[in-house]
Amino acid sequence: MDDNLTTPEKIKLAALTHFTESGYEGASMSQIAKEVGIKTPSIYAHFKSKEQLFLRLTQQVIDEEWEHYNTLLLQLRDEPVERKLYRIFDFFSDFAHLSSGQAFLKRTMVVPPRHLREQLRTVFLQYEDLLSERIVEIIRQGTGEGIFADRDEERMVAELYVFVDGLLVEYQFYDSTLFEQRKQLLWESLWQLWTLNNKEG
Repeated sequence: MDDNLTTPEKIKLAALTHFTESGYEGASMSQIAKEVGIKTPSIYAHFKSKEQLFLRLTQQVIDEEWEHYNTLLLQLRDEPVERKLYRIFDFFSDFAHLSSGQAFLKRTMVVPPRHLREQLRTVFLQYEDLLSERIVEIIRQGTGEGIFADRDEERMVAELYVFVDGLLVEYQFYDSTLFEQRKQLLWESLWQLWTLNNKEG
């Protein structure tokens, strides 16, 4: 572990691995402390409980992903609408290249600790609202350019998320080649759905 990190940073780094691999219930504070090289009670000088450590780590990971998301959108600023939306779709479904923080976040979203479920649900929905605002801006750009019919933006965002969620399940079962093929087919279907509605409208 990097000696330049502060003790709280080392604790969060070790906790990230244990929470991701073992879940909230399976991760132990003693294992985290051992990896950091401190005694278990020393953790509580920085985090008053396992719950607080978990929640702070969750917020940190959300903040990091949000920064990467906005960096991506800045890079795509002058790209066509289809390219922008595809890259967002890919950002959410590139499961083979998740950072350790994103892997933790995916697990936490799918299998949250039972006693924190409602609290985390609120956090995730607030985060999703921020993500969705950026997607809606691009959809409105596409509508203004005549790519999409003037339709329910919320429905389009929901369709995007449903496709990504379905891919998360498929990623668990299929080899990388088949997964990538299906991912491309799903994107083509999603784009066709959006633009077909425009042609029909």
